[in-house]
Amino acid sequence: MTNSQNNKSPLSLYIHLPWCERRCPYCDFSITTDPVGKNDLTLAKAIIKDINNSSPLINGRNFSTIYFGGGTPSLSSIEAIEMILNCVKGHYSNKDIEITFEMNPTDVTKEKVNGLSGIGVNRFSLGVQSFHDAELKALGRNHDKSSALNAINILAERNITMDLMYGIELQTIQSFEETLNQFIESRVNHLSLYQLTIEPNTIYYKKALKLPMEEEIEAMENSAKTLLKKSGYHQYEISSWSKAGFESKHNLNYWMFGDYLGVGPGAHSKITSKDKISRFRKIKPLNAYIKNQKITDNNILLGDDLDMDLAMNLLRMKEGITPNELQIELPKSFLKKYLKGVSNGLLKKDKIGATKKGYQYLNETINLFF
Repeated sequence: MTNSQNNKSPLSLYIHLPWCERRCPYCDFSITTDPVGKNDLTLAKAIIKDINNSSPLINGRNFSTIYFGGGTPSLSSIEAIEMILNCVKGHYSNKDIEITFEMNPTDVTKEKVNGLSGIGVNRFSLGVQSFHDAELKALGRNHDKSSALNAINILAERNITMDLMYGIELQTIQSFEETLNQFIESRVNHLSLYQLTIEPNTIYYKKALKLPMEEEIEAMENSAKTLLKKSGYHQYEISSWSKAGFESKHNLNYWMFGDYLGVGPGAHSKITSKDKISRFRKIKPLNAYIKNQKITDNNILLGDDLDMDLAMNLLRMKEGITPNELQIELPKSFLKKYLKGVSNGLLKKDKIGATKKGYQYLNETINLFF
């Protein structure tokens, strides 16, 4: 199944910290709005236990990247984060390992940032979403433009990525371009740019929303491509823009079909062994996870499911991937479907990746692998 029969696929670590002050109306993540108190230390101990019990899945590998996501990880104490990082220090040898930490603008203080940097965090992910207060209010965010700019100023000397959204309520092409120009002016190295999607089991799913029309959304996408490219950002993935050398190593491992171990309530994992590839997650309720970090929804990827999973990840990459860059031998069934996409002008001949046309209609292109 893999090029290396000793299961040496690159392995990342994802750590899910579920606390939020409130649930955003578009969010379907595993979170809790209960007060943190000292529960972050209790959860940290459970996460450490989870990592230690995951030795068979780690299988002697070092972590290539570490990512603290949520929820709002920045609601946790430095003490809790340090406990977790101390636990995994024996699992990586590279001093320059990318360790990313998600922060809400309102949690960004000099003391917090210096404390996190002091224990090894070297990449900060700032959830801004918009630089317009009315749009932020519609999104249910607990920060405004002023607090976002203050956070950027505090993080100015750090390696930062920012999250922005488009296709949201009250947003116009003009307001979106103003948000993009504010991002460009901030000199942040990396942008994750997401279109709002309405998921089941969210507050938005039950509301009648006045979202921009499809033509406006398409215009926003085209405007983003023009403004960002002009300002020195290159699109290397469907939702990711970066200055040269500042691509997300953690997310690249996902899209290149590397392995990742997810710990924390509701965290997802993908692990390759000699004879199978599995995706699973940990149980979602916080207190249940603290008591028993058990696995649920364990799915082995085979046949059409594996083909689709590969397509949904590999084809996100803008420039494509050569088969030699992958740690998996592509199944014959995948390659057969891939050749059909080549004949339709949707997929590249010389690499695994979408053509300009295929990338423009990526959902339709991926559907070739059903």
